[in-house]
Amino acid sequence: MKTTQVKIAGRTFSLCFTLDAMAELEERIEGFDLNRLTEYTHKSGTLADMITAMARQGELLEGRTLDVDRAWIGSHINPAPVRIATLQIAVLTAAANGMTMETEEEDGPRDVVLDEIKKKETPED
Repeated sequence: MKTTQVKIAGRTFSLCFTLDAMAELEERIEGFDLNRLTEYTHKSGTLADMITAMARQGELLEGRTLDVDRAWIGSHINPAPVRIATLQIAVLTAAANGMTMETEEEDGPRDVVLDEIKKKETPED
């Protein structure tokens, strides 16, 4: 799976939205709803929860173990609006990458969702 990089306190972390990241978010965020991911990035607490869950999975996929916890992440993020916006974009990018459906083809991975969209855009005779 493709990871998205974020920098926190001078350290780079890989983010990835996987089934285990979603399971962690279901445990941490009361009433978690996959359709409300964007809303969760607008609250500081749930944004930090999302970064932590996705960093745990992204680091794992990169062959590393996340060596910080949610408290460390939350305490090392500057709440400046431009910084928060940058992190929101990274989290949503990781979520979009994680939800992209790919199939392995002879020519490599293929985005089947994109194929369906293109198919619908093709004018029918």
